[in-house]
Amino acid sequence: SRYDATQEQQTVTNHEFSRHLVFDHPSPMTSWKQYLGIKPDQIQLSQDHHQRLALTDMFHQLSLSNFILFHLTVTYKTYKNTPYTAKNTNDFFINFYLKCFLPELLNTRNIHKRRELQPICYSFLDEHENSPTVSGFQVDYSDRLHHHAVLAVHPITVSQINSMVGENRIPLRNKWASKVMTTHLRECEPMTTLYATKQLEKYQEFLSFPDRLH
Repeated sequence: SRYDATQEQQTVTNHEFSRHLVFDHPSPMTSWKQYLGIKPDQIQLSQDHHQRLALTDMFHQLSLSNFILFHLTVTYKTYKNTPYTAKNTNDFFINFYLKCFLPELLNTRNIHKRRELQPICYSFLDEHENSPTVSGFQVDYSDRLHHHAVLAVHPITVSQINSMVGENRIPLRNKWASKVMTTHLRECEPMTTLYATKQLEKYQEFLSFPDRLH
């Protein structure tokens, strides 16, 4: 893992938060494996499948511990049809999440003093399924990266987050969200994590917030 204090960011390549949680409840693992196309008698799983199932189980356990799960999709404006890098796109999400979303949710810009009420948020890169562009004999597929985030929200802040549910209902401060094009927030089930992580094998560094649970 890597923590960059200047960006107030933690980028992780494994499910570190899960080590702080006690998982006491059985999980609907069979249906999750079916979603991934894993056969019932298949014993050997890829590292990608192991990680995606572990992340899904983490959010399942959080939902059983009175956290409410939400799925947040954030897309970004294009610049001269040039796709942004994964790092660029992650930086856009960090600014949006820390400077726009959390202050609105917690009713304060001093979000670190309300760390215990911050959602447990994991944000994953994904690619738009855009039509290819043809130039001569060359066919180019634009990555058009965006984010899918899964949030486990503290019950105390549910009424506040419900005010932002829907499309483009999260207030944007232009200075910090100038690259954001659209937002879509809705309540979800743990299995949504499997959808959010569908590009995890390609984009292995994902974002997690807060940097620590307490």
